[in-house]
Amino acid sequence: MEPEPSERTVFAAQFLGSLGRTHPGLTLGAVEALRLAPLVEAWWDAGANNSQVRAALTDGLPARVHSAQALVENRLRRKRPAPPTPTPATTVELELRKPGATAFRDAARRGGATVRALLRSGRQPAPA
Repeated sequence: MEPEPSERTVFAAQFLGSLGRTHPGLTLGAVEALRLAPLVEAWWDAGANNSQVRAALTDGLPARVHSAQALVENRLRRKRPAPPTPTPATTVELELRKPGATAFRDAARRGGATVRALLRSGRQPAPA
């Protein structure tokens, strides 16, 4: 006995079954749609949405379709988009301080003292 298809696979099969409502030449049976559903899932995994899959399957149909199953399978395999490329890793630089290093604290205190003095006097800082 075959395992139950996942909810996503059933949804993909229903999507394929809906093609026949707007394009009668692409009418698929339930068994055919379930067999082809993993190909639709591969499109979704590659980032395609239902509109893109539908367009790939229905645009430029021949006047007469001899085998809906063969045509749909061929187009799903042949036109599948490439999988998304992973985003490049971002390099993060860390400044590691030695334990007990206090130079950064002294610099921060001097900078803070300079800013407070300028605020009290009302003068504008000299351009750097």
